[in-house]
Amino acid sequence: MYKTFSVIFSIALLSTILISCGKRTEQAATDSTSNVGIIPVPQRAYPDVSLSIVSPKEGETLKNAGDSVKIVMQVSGTELGTHTDGDSTMGIAYSKQGQHIHVIVDSKPYMADYKNGESFNIGVLTPGMHTIRAFPSFSWHESMKSLHAFATRTFYIGNPACDTSQMTNLNGPMLTYSRPKGTYATGENSKVLLDFYVSNAMLAPDQYKVKLWIDTTAMPDIVKWQPYYITGLAKGDHTVKMQLVAPDGKAVPGTYNNPNGKITIE
Repeated sequence: MYKTFSVIFSIALLSTILISCGKRTEQAATDSTSNVGIIPVPQRAYPDVSLSIVSPKEGETLKNAGDSVKIVMQVSGTELGTHTDGDSTMGIAYSKQGQHIHVIVDSKPYMADYKNGESFNIGVLTPGMHTIRAFPSFSWHESMKSLHAFATRTFYIGNPACDTSQMTNLNGPMLTYSRPKGTYATGENSKVLLDFYVSNAMLAPDQYKVKLWIDTTAMPDIVKWQPYYITGLAKGDHTVKMQLVAPDGKAVPGTYNNPNGKITIE
């Protein structure tokens, strides 16, 4: 009888410990975003910038699938490769090389182009359809949200009859993810820039909205198109997920309208 009681007591104690550990683990995961906040960035005037993609041409087929793809873009209204006037850091991560173009190939993280009108290598691409989205940014990676600052280009590698199931209506409502991106070193991580581009849609409480998740925690809906700061991120890896939502509350269809980014806080 004593042995039976001892076994039962031991099992109960072990179960309590496991449950307690599980709760602590769950609590730790919850607490990783409990102090995270999203605050609007102080507004500043955007320059009257225009960006165009010179090459490849819209719908062009590039024959050699094994070659690196090079594109050419032209910007007017701002100067690439120089620091933005004023405080070029804004107290956040910034590029020491200055202003640049964010070049997004398909759904990959953006590449930075600092040379206006010069050939820019975007690497070897798989056969099929590809899309470029591009816009200029300040030194601290905030996109310049001017009327003609955003450009797209669809082209093909190899056979233009390849699968086009991923085709997105680039003239419809579209969300383009930009920041945050990569690793944030000590001194850059107290506030992290959240920046994105909205095309062919207006954000407002009764219009389009952007839903936002930091890791698995839902944040308040974004109803104004402007940059934001993410504060309170704990050290480690994080995921930032966004989704464009129509006025009727439904997710806007399209390959690019539910993007996410992975970052590391050191």
